[in-house]
Amino acid sequence: MRRVLFIGPMLLALAFAGAHCSSSTTSGGGGDAGGGSDSGADSSTADSGGGTDSSSDAPAIVNGCGTADFADHTAASDARAITFPGDSELPAQYAPPCIKIKVGQSVTWNGGFTAHPIEPAGGDTNTPILATSGVTTKSFAFPNAGTFGFECANHPLSMKGAVFVVP
Repeated sequence: MRRVLFIGPMLLALAFAGAHCSSSTTSGGGGDAGGGSDSGADSSTADSGGGTDSSSDAPAIVNGCGTADFADHTAASDARAITFPGDSELPAQYAPPCIKIKVGQSVTWNGGFTAHPIEPAGGDTNTPILATSGVTTKSFAFPNAGTFGFECANHPLSMKGAVFVVP
């Protein structure tokens, strides 16, 4: 009983301190040792499903592809092809997973779409990438600038990438 009386005031003091701290988090700064949320924190972190920032040439991070990750295939003579495993059920990353092209260019995927069907995933919503299965080659033309994500429908955690289309 004596122990309960000792802890009781301590809990009351902690409850008061917690209430006091949680009411002062509207400034958006500082640490919150109480585990509460800070509406001003982490608002600039990149998301995996976001689109491009129309005010700059830098894309948002889509499916792990950031500005430095995109293989530049904007030259007219570039092949602009992405390869992946054939009919094997084992997942393997697309090569290259992140590709940069110009508006009006196409990208061709080569691999086993039966075991690794492609689907749009993340990025801008006006994607020309359509869900595809049962073939070994498929091309998509990109008429608009943006960042368009894709993934293997059977292996979305290990097979994903993005096409960054610039004007």
